[in-house]
Amino acid sequence: MRLHAPSVIAAAAINLLAVGASISIAADFEITVNAAETPHLKEWAEESKELLLKWKPRLVNLLSSPGFEAPTSAEIVMRKTDEGVAGTANGKIYVSSHWIEKHPEDIGLMVHELVHVIQDYPNGAEFWICEGIADYIRWAIYEGKEQDWFQRPKEEGGYKQGYRVAGGFLLWIESNDGPGIVNKLNRALREGEYKPELFEEATGKTLDELWDAYTAEG
Repeated sequence: MRLHAPSVIAAAAINLLAVGASISIAADFEITVNAAETPHLKEWAEESKELLLKWKPRLVNLLSSPGFEAPTSAEIVMRKTDEGVAGTANGKIYVSSHWIEKHPEDIGLMVHELVHVIQDYPNGAEFWICEGIADYIRWAIYEGKEQDWFQRPKEEGGYKQGYRVAGGFLLWIESNDGPGIVNKLNRALREGEYKPELFEEATGKTLDELWDAYTAEG
């Protein structure tokens, strides 16, 4: 774990861990690897498996909620394809061969995908928050990227782009007006009770007011 800005990023992680610290974590977690289509990438898949086994308990703690039962298994499926990067469905993480062949160093994408395995939100969950949480954990917590690394597009509702844009926004809220916001959002999405007003309840500012303040600093 590489933290380049401990005063901001580590504090955000502590906010999450403090909320979920009382939730027990299952010790057993099995990951299988299917590299039948891409035997030349089996070693990469095995290395990513070890990374996920190490990070799974941390991610469960970060994304805990009352009554939540963490998954006990996942599968890494290496696909021979010239399209896409990676995706997750029903506990399976699908990884595109062409991306890994060109970017073998991009093992952090597996942390993003394991977040989705653990989120286990119902269908229809807010897209930008789902992807924003995954990239917040991948880039801010795992990669240790500083706040200034994240893009801040100066457009109304820019957070709806999700991914890194939303991840940086969530990091900023965690570090300023709303420590613990990621855990609150995670719980609300998992229970099907998300509403935009949650941001105002947690910070005293509406979602759009927070976004305006965030982009004004960039």
